Amino acid sequence: MALDYGFIDSRSDRDAFTLTLEISESDSFYGDKLDIAELNGLGETAYFDIKLGQPLPPAMLPYLRLVALGGTDAFLLESIFRNTIWGYLELPVSRANEELVCQVVRNACKSALSGYHTTIEEDEKLKEEENLSPRLEIAIGVRAGEKKVLQQIDDIFRERELELHELEYYQERRLKDLGLVGEQGDIIFWEPK
Repeated sequence: MALDYGFIDSRSDRDAFTLTLEISESDSFYGDKLDIAELNGLGETAYFDIKLGQPLPPAMLPYLRLVALGGTDAFLLESIFRNTIWGYLELPVSRANEELVCQVVRNACKSALSGYHTTIEEDEKLKEEENLSPRLEIAIGVRAGEKKVLQQIDDIFRERELELHELEYYQERRLKDLGLVGEQGDIIFWEPK
């Protein structure tokens, strides 16, 4: 808020972090991904405000999955899927895509946290000092809040990594929709009569 508006909210519920995500211009599917992002109200760069104790913004995971889309999942970028892909991206696409999303976000969180010269605990201890100016106390509070949110994001995606084997991906959902998966999850092969 200080950078955008020149003031800081002194309330304790201000703990937030803006996560900036971007479709790389060097991505071989840049044009398709940008088109899909724009069709869904986003752009080449997307900003997601994440608040402590709140769920992730609804468009964040689909955008992350779009940015990470590639390899054998790239067929979803075909124009035939243009009007439905965002719905597909709201759920896990493939294990490789979901794993990449988790790794990229966790690495970004760790990198951002390593850029701070103090830990959350050190900030909390500093805030307890009685001789802090109001401005310094608020600045330390904002810094600690950002770190708490980054830690929260990292925790969310660490837990997600542990659940990758339990998730249902696009392929399984599609086979179920077509009636080609049995009750035990086994693929039903049609044999000629």
